Amino acid sequence: MHKHLLQLVLALALVVALLPPPARAVKRADFKTCAQSGFCVRQRAFAALRDLQPSSASYALLASSLNFQGDSLSATVLDSISNARYAFSVVSFADSLRVSMREISPIHPPFDLAVHADGLLSFSPAANGAFSIVTWSHERLTLSFGNNTALDIEFSPFSFSVSRNNNRVVEFNERAFLNYEYQRKKEEDVVKQGEPDNGSAEDMKVELSERDKELKKLLDDIKKDIWEETFNGHRDSKPRGPSSIGFDISFPKFWHVYGLPEHASSFSLKATKGNGAPYSEPYRLYNFDVFEYELDNPMALYGSVPFLMAHRKDESVGVMWLNAAEMWVDVEKTAKETSTHWMAESGILDLLIFLGPEPKSVVDQMTRFTGRSAMPQHFAIGYHQCRWNYLDEQDVHDVDANFDVYDIPYDVLWLDIEHTDGKRYFTWDKVKFAHPKQMQEELAVKGRKMVTIIDPHIKSDSGFSVSKKATDLGLWVKNKDNNDFDGWCWPGTSHWLDYLNPASRKFWAEQFHYSNYEGSTPTLYTWNDMNEPSVFNGPEITMPKDNLHHGGFEHRDVHNLYGSLQHLATAEGHIVRSDNKDRPFVLSRAFFIGTQKYGAIWTGDNTANWDHLAISIPMLLTIGTSGITFCGADAGGFFGNPEPDLLVRWYQAASMTPFFRAHAHIDTKRREPWLFGEPYTSLMRESVRRRYRLLPYLYTLFWEASQSGIPVMRPLMLEFPGDEKTFDTDSAFMLGNALLVHPVVQKDVKSLQVYLPGSSIWYDYDTYALAKPSSTRHVTISTPLEKIPTFVRGGTILPRRDRVRRAANLGLQDPVTLVIAVDGARTASGQMYADDGHTFEHATRQAYLLARFDYSNGVLRGTRGAGDAKAADGGWAHARVERVLLVGVPDAVKSVVAVAAGDRSRLEFSRGADGVIVVKDPKVVVGAEWEIIFA
Repeated sequence: MHKHLLQLVLALALVVALLPPPARAVKRADFKTCAQSGFCVRQRAFAALRDLQPSSASYALLASSLNFQGDSLSATVLDSISNARYAFSVVSFADSLRVSMREISPIHPPFDLAVHADGLLSFSPAANGAFSIVTWSHERLTLSFGNNTALDIEFSPFSFSVSRNNNRVVEFNERAFLNYEYQRKKEEDVVKQGEPDNGSAEDMKVELSERDKELKKLLDDIKKDIWEETFNGHRDSKPRGPSSIGFDISFPKFWHVYGLPEHASSFSLKATKGNGAPYSEPYRLYNFDVFEYELDNPMALYGSVPFLMAHRKDESVGVMWLNAAEMWVDVEKTAKETSTHWMAESGILDLLIFLGPEPKSVVDQMTRFTGRSAMPQHFAIGYHQCRWNYLDEQDVHDVDANFDVYDIPYDVLWLDIEHTDGKRYFTWDKVKFAHPKQMQEELAVKGRKMVTIIDPHIKSDSGFSVSKKATDLGLWVKNKDNNDFDGWCWPGTSHWLDYLNPASRKFWAEQFHYSNYEGSTPTLYTWNDMNEPSVFNGPEITMPKDNLHHGGFEHRDVHNLYGSLQHLATAEGHIVRSDNKDRPFVLSRAFFIGTQKYGAIWTGDNTANWDHLAISIPMLLTIGTSGITFCGADAGGFFGNPEPDLLVRWYQAASMTPFFRAHAHIDTKRREPWLFGEPYTSLMRESVRRRYRLLPYLYTLFWEASQSGIPVMRPLMLEFPGDEKTFDTDSAFMLGNALLVHPVVQKDVKSLQVYLPGSSIWYDYDTYALAKPSSTRHVTISTPLEKIPTFVRGGTILPRRDRVRRAANLGLQDPVTLVIAVDGARTASGQMYADDGHTFEHATRQAYLLARFDYSNGVLRGTRGAGDAKAADGGWAHARVERVLLVGVPDAVKSVVAVAAGDRSRLEFSRGADGVIVVKDPKVVVGAEWEIIFA
């Protein structure tokens, strides 16, 4: 008996030792730097050698191999050092290019994201744009396509560039950093990648040997860790040898570049190389579980999108590398250009080039390839209340009830890992949550939902049906020896489904059937956390790179894709359980190219301090501009205990971002809004209620994102691409095209200087007073704790619902208020999208309403845009206009008349502060044809 007890104690001690502590700062030693990453060292060393000896470039396009067909061309590129040959191709679309390069007849077929990642990429670009030959000689080929755009290809040394109006905007391999490590067998590895052999380039070898120690070190570095690599006691066996790819892309006369999420850094990316570079490490793209991440740092975080946009006045271009392997990207800025050096551990070179020329156009072009944002359910854009963990059903009941007591609307209550039976997902703790259906139904009666966490690690337990079935079906990720991989996570010993396998995704989706997920109901939704994937005892807290996936691919090939494939499968599970009727809601921590098609993401485990509040804005701007618009940061910070004023300021900021959730660590004090007393509770209440009033506008912005990819939360440069003062602005943002928001992100700030772009006039959102900026276009705003500086852009019409319900969907049929903010010409326009808020009928039956509003010459006109009027038969399609606020018309208005359905009626109106005309009950309906005449 004592022996068994001792064994149990030792086993528990081992579990505790292997699990990370509940709250700690990031341990940098757990994660590699470039100097500790073999392929990053090799690629950087190769680039340094090429900078020192540019004439040694070894890649050449074989002119005799060129095959030209209308909208595409293909050729063979030869590396004269390794004698490896690569298939090179370019396909032209109307406003973009796709450039690919892959080894011919490799030993191991490389992972091709576009082929092997089922459903993740959309690939619906604009129509192909035919090439026209401008010049074709033995040295180069120049092709024209699109709108005054040309592609110039230099044969030897191999490079290409894209020009618009005779000005280069993108240059590839101009610095000769192209280094495609060819596949080889270890026993035949005589000639090393990047190093000349004894017969072909001995002169180069002699020249280098006469240089200083730095050159000798570079020669050693280009051979680092080719066949094996060790980090923190973890050995990467690298059975297939080196397979990394590096290349340079330059943007002539561009000095601002954006993208490459996720990093806790500025929106306009900082340099990592060159004189005065703020960073010395490249931006790393490798999805990680990072506790309390550091700020102002290019260290990798939870998600990766290898997309970058360059912008200068009135001109933008973008590039995206379709590659799911670990990646590092150097950024170097000089007087003539911004140059970037891209390095990935494996895969192929599959590059998309987006030609804009506006930043909105670049986002549109990019999301045509990667997929538009999914239209969320209406409730999902409300307020979410989360904590690790709500203790039991009584706790859930009390928290829910207090939202009503304190008149704070909310839509979703979340349960973290402690709600399960021993961290077995798809189960409930039989004591604390003994009646899960009743608990969900009590929320649903009030129009509210619940979310439970379901992570990808599955407890290794033959008595747990999910684990046993997946084992029996052979669906787990394998280790390098082709046995089921096991590692440690919250449940202890765990397995991970191989989501690259369609059978695994189908199996996962089936677990969401109500018959499989006992205790679930149609109002229960899902949170995929820890899906980078996080493996507590793995290298860099994740999965070994030599693990094996479906198709024989190594984990190194697909790592950044893993979490998105789980996200995809979970969303599919929601759809299937509803017989393809209802839209899913799934939150994921990991993200990648195409994530926007499946749901929302958040910025991970942030901290309750002012700096983390401040950095959340550029982080969300970067993520949104990279295609993933439904994003947010945990309000209040996950770790630590926020001061009341910090929490108020965070609620103010977060309430104006796409995804609005409060969340907290298990070791923190409870922080529901009513626990802080006055004035703090009232101020947080007002932030939430302000968001709910804006739901019609927000829902319309999400629809716009689903159509064009344009983010809900926008950097100022996206709306004002000609205003150079906006290019590095990341303390303020646009919410759609109508609202400029400048959150207060420092303690005890009494006033803020807010920049208002000069191409528009602006009104204070709270008072409707006309803003009067200085000659530099700044305005000083007093910022007592209740004030978040927000401005309405002249020329816009803002739809609101000023009757705030306790949950979002309860207001879908409520009347609408229209705020008309006129521009200098006394015109304004806007629109409002509405549908049933939950089904796919907006797509399958065109059952939606798109109402247009236009004001000019003293007349407000309402019209119906897209959508099927017969299909849109719900009450949501016939909401009346309750009030009209006309802002910015100083002239006296003597009468207001409504004309609708042939009837003409005089309306009552009043004049408020700052001359705002207020019209109550104009007796018109959203989506109908009508006019309101101000005379």
